[in-house]
Amino acid sequence: MKIRVEGTSQEIEHAVAALREVFEVQEVSGFYKNRGQSVLGRVYVTVQFLARNVVRAEATRIDPSNPRIGRGKRGELES
Repeated sequence: MKIRVEGTSQEIEHAVAALREVFEVQEVSGFYKNRGQSVLGRVYVTVQFLARNVVRAEATRIDPSNPRIGRGKRGELES
């Protein structure tokens, strides 16, 4: 999978480090500076999912505009 990361060179460096925590980073391109006087640029990162990392997340949406919706048992929604 190829991911395009945009920002300053320092921001991109931090983003690539974060990607390494979740993916196997196979390749990182050089920094391509944006046109004009911009300090921003981009790199292209080729990654593969790590077999050991399965990302799971649970979330509960609380709708403040509807007071009848709240949290139930174990984060389940109830109305």
